[in-house]
Amino acid sequence: MDDAKRLYEVYSDKEAMKFRGSKPMETLEDAKEFIRNQRLINQELVTVRQGVESLKEAELIGSIMYRFNRVKKNECEIGYSIGRKFWGQGFGNEIVKLMVETLKKNTEIENVIAWSNKANIPSIKILEKNGFTFIEQEGQPSDNYLYQKRNN
Repeated sequence: MDDAKRLYEVYSDKEAMKFRGSKPMETLEDAKEFIRNQRLINQELVTVRQGVESLKEAELIGSIMYRFNRVKKNECEIGYSIGRKFWGQGFGNEIVKLMVETLKKNTEIENVIAWSNKANIPSIKILEKNGFTFIEQEGQPSDNYLYQKRNN
């Protein structure tokens, strides 16, 4: 809960949140709820969220998410959010790289997927730089692109 205020600062930024699938946080209590739900489990999905801290800045700069699919046991979706004041400093690339490396240690995960808002060109470049490829989504009108990386 010590990170709630900083997490709120990151997730209440309307400009930064326009690239995410969720609305900006409106209150500090929203951040506390986010922390309480860092591990969500339902019938098909297990979602694990963690804060990301910069060693250089010694503060929370955003969060990451791993979403494991119980039906597609060989697949994991990743996601990340970084506070706007940390954009353009290489954190996104480093985060995605570390997330993929972490999943390689899990031999069961063969396929890593990630979504990016079509307008979020820097995030798309980060995914592509880390070996993700665009997956065509026929008949699915969306503001997001799906990317995939084989984890072998």
